[in-house]
Parts: sequence; C-alpha cells; structure tokens
Amino acid sequence: MESFDVIIVGGGPAGGQTARQLSKLGHKVLLTERYKSFEDNNFSSAGMTMVPLEEFQLPESVVGAYWKNLVIQCTKDEYKWESNEKKGVVLDFGRLRQFLADESISNGGQVLMGHRYVKKEVLDDGVIVDFVDASTKDTVQYKAKLVVDATGPVRKVMYDNKDDQPYMVLGSGIEYLIKVDQKTYDKYKDDLIFFLGHKWALKGYSWIFPMENRILKVGAGKVHIEAKDQDATNKTTKKLTEMVIKDYIKAENYELLDVHGGTLRYSPSIKDTFFQDNVVAVGDAVSTVNPLGGEGIRYAMQSADLASKHIDEYLKTGKNTFDKYRKTWRKRNLLKWQICEVSSKRVYTKYTDEQIENRMKFYHQNASFDEIINALFYFRFNNLLKRIFQVYKTKVEYMLSGKKF
Repeated sequence: MESFDVIIVGGGPAGGQTARQLSKLGHKVLLTERYKSFEDNNFSSAGMTMVPLEEFQLPESVVGAYWKNLVIQCTKDEYKWESNEKKGVVLDFGRLRQFLADESISNGGQVLMGHRYVKKEVLDDGVIVDFVDASTKDTVQYKAKLVVDATGPVRKVMYDNKDDQPYMVLGSGIEYLIKVDQKTYDKYKDDLIFFLGHKWALKGYSWIFPMENRILKVGAGKVHIEAKDQDATNKTTKKLTEMVIKDYIKAENYELLDVHGGTLRYSPSIKDTFFQDNVVAVGDAVSTVNPLGGEGIRYAMQSADLASKHIDEYLKTGKNTFDKYRKTWRKRNLLKWQICEVSSKRVYTKYTDEQIENRMKFYHQNASFDEIINALFYFRFNNLLKRIFQVYKTKVEYMLSGKKF
C-alpha cells in the first residue's frame, strides 16, 4: 500500500489549490478525481473580478473571456453599469482544474484520475482510504497521515453518515454551454448578465456569461429547503434557462455543447466541521460558496491556502492547530456570510418584482460601478450603505425644507 503525507479527495479548485500548495512545500501529495477528465462535470460558471488572477497567480490559459459591463435584467427594466476597461473574467473551469493539477505534478505531487472515493479507516498513525477505479471497478487503497475533504457540498469524506451533518440549506442550478452565431455573440461578449424577478428567475437568479468566441454560458439557479423538491427544481431551472435562450438572446439556431449542473448544500452561519479524525475540509465542504451571489471559486481557493498552512505545520511538527484554521476562517467571513444569508432570503424568496425593480433602480442611480462590484463580489457593503444613507438623508432634508426631492 503506497503511503502519502496527504491524500486530497476531489480535484476542484479547493482540492487542486491544496495539492498545489502542499506539493510546493515539499510534501508527498496524492490528488484524486472521480472523473477521467477535468472537462467532465464542468459545472461552475466561474465569473469573477480580475483580482483572483493575481492573487492565485493564474495564467491567461485558464481565462474563457473577459467582461467589462455588468447588467441586471429585472422583469420590467434593465440596469447596466459600463466600463471601457476589463472588470473581470469568466474562467474555464475545466482548464483551471487541469492547471492546478499540473502545478502539483510539476512540484512532485501525484494525480489519480477516474477513481471514486468509497470509504476511510482511521488508524492511530493515519488514514487508509479506499477508491474504486471507474474503468475496472477494482478497489485500490492508499494510506496518508491526513486526508483532505474537497468533495464539495456532498462532504463525503468528513461525514460517514448524513445524520452527522449540520442543518443545510439547499440550492441547485443548471447551465447550458451554447455556440451561437458571431453577431449574437458580439452582442453579449463584454457583459456579465444576471436576471432577477419572476419573469426570468424563481427564488434565485439566472445568468448569461461569455466564454471564448461564439460560446455563451446560460443558466438558472434556485434556493430551496427540502431535498424532495430537487426534481421539480431541476425542471424549473431547465425551463428558465431555455426561456432565456429563446426569448432574451433570441438564439434560434444555436448548438448545445454541454449541459451541466449540481446541488449546493450550505450550512447557515458556517457550522461545518473543519477537522476531525485526521480529515481536513476545504472549499464547499466548509460552505465557502457565498449564499447571496453563489460565487465560490475564489473563497474555495482561499480556504485551501489557509488550510495548507495548518496542514504544513502538522506534518512538520505534529502540532494540531486546525481549530485555529476554523476560527480564522469564520472570523474573516462569518459576518459577511450572515449578512448575505439575510439578503438572499429577502431578494430570492420574499421580494416582489416591484420591490426588486425599485431597489435595482435606486442602486443604478446612486451607486458607482466599483461600489456594486465590491458588494456583489467582495461582499463589502460599507460604501454602498453610506451612499444609501446619504441619499435618504438628503431626501429628508429636502422634505423638511419643503422642497421637492
């Protein structure tokens, strides 16, 4: 049985970044992925700002497209913030994961593709992990001092039984990758478009993101509470996605390249288990995806960087500091996530179309592009709240003076 310092289960951004960091530090790492190719199960929209490219030293090769403008289409009106400069990117999710795996290999790490995690056995001196080969159906075993759960919202390694998990809020979505004619693509190539309101979305939002030439990502997501609603939700998001393609893009002769989707399971107030029984959780296994925007790649990779520091210390000194990993992550993000939890419930499940329209109109009139980006992508609301306060203060002063605002 081959032994490693760390076995990472799951080759997503969190797992790949953990493998990349730990292999760079000289540890013997095995990164495992259940699919035979990183192009399979290519489920993330991967829209973000420019910052993560530098933060994680990501190359141009993982960029699907750049965007300059942000559009929020409500049931009635459209609200657009424009720029002459690049404001962000849409990453190619498959190429991003491949890049992180290749980086790990270049640092001496190993990658095992097409093997599904089955179970673990915790011993006094480490963990034995069983995998099933997707091709042969044979079971293989490896041993490690630590195992990293990067299986995302399913949290397969950390929890042997679903009953052990904290309460979860569920969300799901579906996304179509379509190839359109050049004229249609050019119309949307610079825009990151979100849809709110009951015409285009239901208890969530829909979107259009540009990719490489003539390719668009179109999808819809929904928040729901009960797992039994999953089938109905999938049908709803599929119908909404097809409606956006037909009625908004008006793409009649498009080529459907791929359909992918998945379920998000999020622990309100981040009550996940970060470490137990020699298993460390990263990424969506500790609810790094934000409940308001659904953007999780940057935060998944940040959790991997933080966890890697504590894993490195454990492997070098034997000192267990993983409680500090949990406390540090929650200190950084808990308040922002809780604010977003409240906001998402209001916007996605309670607001009427008129309320959504009024708020978007207010933000469009009073908030700068950078303030909107800070709120949507970094969840920094201070400047936006100050602007709202100033507007209402001015309005009250006008009313008291008898003038019309």
